[in-house]
Amino acid sequence: MPDYFFEQLRELLGGEYADFKRAYDEKPRHKALRVNTKKISPDAFLRLTDIAARRNPLCENSFYTAVKPSLDPLYHAGLYYMQEPSASAAVAAFAPFIGMRVLDLCSAPGGKATQAAAYMRGGVIFCNDVEQKRIAALRENIERLGIVNATLTRATAAEYVRYGGEEWFDTLIVDAPCSGGGMMRYENVPLSAEIVAGCAKRQREILDSAARLLQNGGYMLYSTCTFSREENEDNIEYMIGKGFAPVDIPLRDGETRGIGMPDARRIYPHRFDGEGHFYCVLQKRVGGVSGLPFSKTEKTKEHIGGAVVDCIKTDGAILLPTDIARIGVRTVRRGIEVYDGVSAGRCAVRDRRSRSAEVSHALTHALSREQVTGFGAVELSESDALKYIRGEELAADAPKGTLVATYKGYALGLVKSARSGTGEPVLKNLYPKALRV
Repeated sequence: MPDYFFEQLRELLGGEYADFKRAYDEKPRHKALRVNTKKISPDAFLRLTDIAARRNPLCENSFYTAVKPSLDPLYHAGLYYMQEPSASAAVAAFAPFIGMRVLDLCSAPGGKATQAAAYMRGGVIFCNDVEQKRIAALRENIERLGIVNATLTRATAAEYVRYGGEEWFDTLIVDAPCSGGGMMRYENVPLSAEIVAGCAKRQREILDSAARLLQNGGYMLYSTCTFSREENEDNIEYMIGKGFAPVDIPLRDGETRGIGMPDARRIYPHRFDGEGHFYCVLQKRVGGVSGLPFSKTEKTKEHIGGAVVDCIKTDGAILLPTDIARIGVRTVRRGIEVYDGVSAGRCAVRDRRSRSAEVSHALTHALSREQVTGFGAVELSESDALKYIRGEELAADAPKGTLVATYKGYALGLVKSARSGTGEPVLKNLYPKALRV
């Protein structure tokens, strides 16, 4: 462990340093799951399974657990997301401020983006990351959790400004790339004054562009998983100088106020069963403007650098028992690399008079329990569900055609009813190979 790390904490914590060091050395690391309220309520989840233990006091949907998610069919069904306990605190506190046009600038692997989407009631969230290799994990999590109002992009904050995103968003999430000091117990990352200074410089470059992307009156969540003041409170002071004002939010058990900044929040492992985290909610108040400048029910077409964005779009290719609204983005020029979003809207109906349809794996996760029956479902036992996520063929008799495999009523993916070489009924496994255990 670098000496700089402990020297930094000794200076920041003063008389609390001994408690921090003891917790750092002796306290166990904690895992937590966050219930995906897009699919199930926390109470219903607790009745469904016993894998969740005590509730996380900093997030009403988060529970401490020892589960191995890769071996749990409920994880593959998208009922929960594994998220370090401290990491879920920021968005939970930010929930009242989340609007209709949301940009998560540093989104992968999707923890804060999917959490924010669960609080949204309409609108669109742009899940962005600059690293192409991280996009795959981001897409996987968005699709598994059934988030249909999401679009994936790859661009820098400066590119968003350059190609027409200026003052377009009402909500920004900046979970900034940082030195990672708060996660030292998970990974022994290099840490020095030079590294911290370099991270702070990069963060301010991101924040410079982020300030321009946000509408007057809009809200920004800034967060890191490090302890350094240079990457935390100093950056908030920097944004105050740009016309932003920290928002007073309730102080919860396990949190401490920022250093010289009462509206910011710090989380330490000696005060909370989790790792280090920092966050602050900011409102853009350039010119004294306060409050969102448009109705949250607004449904209009906007332009981002020549790209037409239909904020509320229903995919006409979908034929479901009830419609699923899908946010769509179609770009007509270079600049921001827009992925084909999540595939939750892809359902090619051959004949409206026929019940047969080509259903994507992602679409099955976007379906409610009630909608699943519209495509035909086959319920799997726990043992068969485990075989399914391993990619094995299942011996089962089912109606002819492509069906949705379910576990405890929730969609896992697709199977195809067929006959084996000996004529026995089987279910061919259509679970994507990349997702198999």
